[in-house]
Amino acid sequence: MSKTEQKTYWRSLEDLSRNDAYKEYISREFPEDAGELKDGYSRKNFLQIMGASVALAGLAACRKPVQKLLPYHEQPEEIVAGIPLQYASTIPVKDSGIGVLITANEGRPTKIEGNPDHPGSRGATGIFHQASILDLYDVDRSRSPRQNGEQRSWGDFVSFAQQHFGDSSRRVAFVSEASGSPTFNRMKAEALSRFPNAAWATWEAHGPQNVLSGTELAFGTKLRPHYRFDRADVVLSLDYDFMSLAPDTVRSNMDYADHRRVSQTSDSMSRLYAVETTLSVTGSNADHRLRIKASEMPAFIAALGAALSGSVSGLDAFSGISNDFSQHSWISVLAQELADNSGNSIVAAGEDHAPEVHAMVAAINAALGNAGSSVEYLETGFHDDSYNPNALAGIAEGIRNGDFDTLVIIGGNPVFNAPADLDFAGLIDSVETSIHLSSHIDETSRLTTWHVNRAHYLEYWGDATSYEGVASVVQPLIRPLFDGKSEAEFLYALINGESGEGYDIVRETWSDVITSEFNSRWNEVVHNGIHDGEGFPVRSVSIASGMAAAVSDYLANLLPSSSDDIELVVRADTKLFDGRYANNGWLQELPDPITKITWDNVAAMSPATAERLGVRARKFGETDYDLITIETGDASVTMPAWILPGHADNSITVSTGYGRTNIGKVADDIGHDTFVFRTTSNMQVHPAVSVSMAGRTYPIACTQNHNQMEDRPLVREATLEEYRANPTFAPDMVYVPGRQNGGNPPNLFNDQLFPSHQPQWGMAIDLNACTGCGVCTIACQSENNIPVIGKREVVRNREMHWIRIDRYYMGDQNDPQVVHQPIPCMHCEQAPCEMVCPVAATTHSDDGLNQMTYNQCIGTRYCSNNCPFKVRRFNFFNYAKNWLEIDEDPDIIQMAMNPDVSVRFRGVMEKCTYCVQRINRAKIATKNETGNSIKPADGTVKTACQQACPSQAITFGDISDDESIITQTKRNDRNYVMLEELNIRPRTSYLAKLRNPNSQLA
Repeated sequence: MSKTEQKTYWRSLEDLSRNDAYKEYISREFPEDAGELKDGYSRKNFLQIMGASVALAGLAACRKPVQKLLPYHEQPEEIVAGIPLQYASTIPVKDSGIGVLITANEGRPTKIEGNPDHPGSRGATGIFHQASILDLYDVDRSRSPRQNGEQRSWGDFVSFAQQHFGDSSRRVAFVSEASGSPTFNRMKAEALSRFPNAAWATWEAHGPQNVLSGTELAFGTKLRPHYRFDRADVVLSLDYDFMSLAPDTVRSNMDYADHRRVSQTSDSMSRLYAVETTLSVTGSNADHRLRIKASEMPAFIAALGAALSGSVSGLDAFSGISNDFSQHSWISVLAQELADNSGNSIVAAGEDHAPEVHAMVAAINAALGNAGSSVEYLETGFHDDSYNPNALAGIAEGIRNGDFDTLVIIGGNPVFNAPADLDFAGLIDSVETSIHLSSHIDETSRLTTWHVNRAHYLEYWGDATSYEGVASVVQPLIRPLFDGKSEAEFLYALINGESGEGYDIVRETWSDVITSEFNSRWNEVVHNGIHDGEGFPVRSVSIASGMAAAVSDYLANLLPSSSDDIELVVRADTKLFDGRYANNGWLQELPDPITKITWDNVAAMSPATAERLGVRARKFGETDYDLITIETGDASVTMPAWILPGHADNSITVSTGYGRTNIGKVADDIGHDTFVFRTTSNMQVHPAVSVSMAGRTYPIACTQNHNQMEDRPLVREATLEEYRANPTFAPDMVYVPGRQNGGNPPNLFNDQLFPSHQPQWGMAIDLNACTGCGVCTIACQSENNIPVIGKREVVRNREMHWIRIDRYYMGDQNDPQVVHQPIPCMHCEQAPCEMVCPVAATTHSDDGLNQMTYNQCIGTRYCSNNCPFKVRRFNFFNYAKNWLEIDEDPDIIQMAMNPDVSVRFRGVMEKCTYCVQRINRAKIATKNETGNSIKPADGTVKTACQQACPSQAITFGDISDDESIITQTKRNDRNYVMLEELNIRPRTSYLAKLRNPNSQLA
């Protein structure tokens, strides 16, 4: 028996029920539908199906498609064939930018990494940044300007702009995405100066408008809150998913993880409270989580402010407030803990909440002394009146009143994501001339007079500022594939009536930033990817005089709702956001970090709400789910219901970004459009909706029940106090026969001896730092040419990801705790897969890697059956070939592939390789430098998942080096090996998760 009591974990309600279907599932040799090809084929004629790919296994299994290439006429000096180069650039995301390093192979970008010198990334990235490389090679991007649907050239558009905008009295309505680009904001000011009758609205469906208006209400001016999680001992997240959807999520994750790292029992940790409606990534990592309806959030915050007003000064606006939450146990505990941690605590609310909610939060932070310490309020200088939440509605009203004759839409897609009651499609029809700059011919572009194709950020010169205000340059890595134009080039044509080069336009902006030795310092900024100047100024704040009255009026005017009313919450999707990433196959197929659903959005609800509505719990293995119809009075949508443990009762959450049409091969007809629910008066919450059963079902591709490992103790966790009392709780949790003094148990076989001149690779994953965000999965997919297989194949348990993240629940199904665990190949020294392969396709290398020889694999899949971790993937179809054949431009799709990794054809087993191509590159470089050694210096080799991880949860290196970081990490008391009792000796280990609960709420 183990020394430490084990906890019971479950993946889903079906898993928890352990019904007959579950027992049948785990008794099968392979998962349902994985053993048979249901396309009219069976295992009997499997070899016949594979045809030449088996007959020519030695040749075709990893051969690349034949391409006729022309050599350089004059090869550039800096390019050596086969050796990639890295260039610094910046990814602009809404009104900020994140610094990255772009890997280019002979002129084509293939991989995104974080720039370690940039404060917004510090070497890491998020899922949107990693997947953006695929957007560059999207064959559905627009390829030319269009006028009334007819193809035109850029020159045609410039001629039109010269004539149309030559009249400076034009009444122009500008609608743009949020942008922190200094050049864009300079051009914006020039446009408003040139056209005095113009108006500008900045529109983001899920953007900073409410936050800025909230700080303006609280402090009298628009300020950007900059949460310093590395300085906060106590964090209260009020529907603020900073681990997934925050504008600076990479830095937030890293700072938060840094304050949670524990290497010895004397270390301390921050404490995270989450109050939210639906289970989010942040909520799943909280030490304490409270589920309430979204419509109740303002009352909760007001009650907290009232409780704090008795112990801290500056909260007179909350004095005397009494509501249903005033006597809630959380209020007194939070008030006490926040007051005890004044100056080093954080209170933050989600962006979509009303400005008054953000004003209350800002006032609480100021009163606690957090302002200027753990919360910095930044003055950006470009957040003007166009960022007012009502700016777009003002433009709409002006168009209806005939105040504008021209509508210019710069990026974005307001026909799809603007409030439904604005009827943006009708507004476009009612204006004389409309122009849209867009990467795709989307819902908006199809209706405008002119569509201008937009360039990808890897194709143009631009600039951006990080969230904290550090400026950097956007450097192109490739000529525009479809001759698209940047926002700056587009605006330049409108203002000046002529075409301008982005390089010159951006340099003109920077001539005011770099005032001496311009050329040399400009080259330095481009090379480093960052300017050495200071960020936005941090402002001292004080509560504005009108804040108390505004908040009082807001709370008094909140529509009362019955606790029995079912509310509808509309939120941004964790993968597609507002739909701008809908045509990205990597993101569509990435399992949602909580539900593990791919290729769809659902109506999430609690088990109690599902029972009330008559939504049937599914049996294990079922993939069809009940459809429900949600009606708000103005809109009605029928979509699948999803029972989500941890969701607030009498509330339904839907995500945006799905239901696109005529956009691209990936996005079309995927999911359900929920933007129809959003109106100017109900942007986030409908307090009372009608819900009925549709009487039909809908197939959902969900991976949460795939790769079951039959109740084995995989994740291990304890509280901080339990760890201090028993530091070795994790390795002691499972009894390992024959193990003595922490060593390996006896082996029935001869131990493999590894040569001393070779490094020995190993990995450790800190579950205390991992948030389950999924960026490691996307980074691995990008690095290793892992194919997208589509919804139908995911339903059949055939997803191809080489690293997955298992999400486990623990405790009450209505309010469970959650833990995330990344699972790559374990690279076992006594690998069970190697023992059963009849053709020795999977073997061990001298440096300890469990390697696959694709040319030798004949697809028996015995190795997959014998792998206890279920990390091996079989490509039932030639996914790469199928993908290449769906478009007339397969060359464009191939450009996204990493040339250092073979493209696997049908019929072979795939798995994590510890990024062996990176290992070998480092070995070669080390030998060239030293003349004999092939052991790279510690930290030289980083796997794709490790490099991308924003919480730095993954450590990798040479375990034969006693001084290496990986060796030191594995010496941590919390280090344990999964399934150690099987004596297969995995090279990948884990550091157990720790929680830091408050004893008053435990």
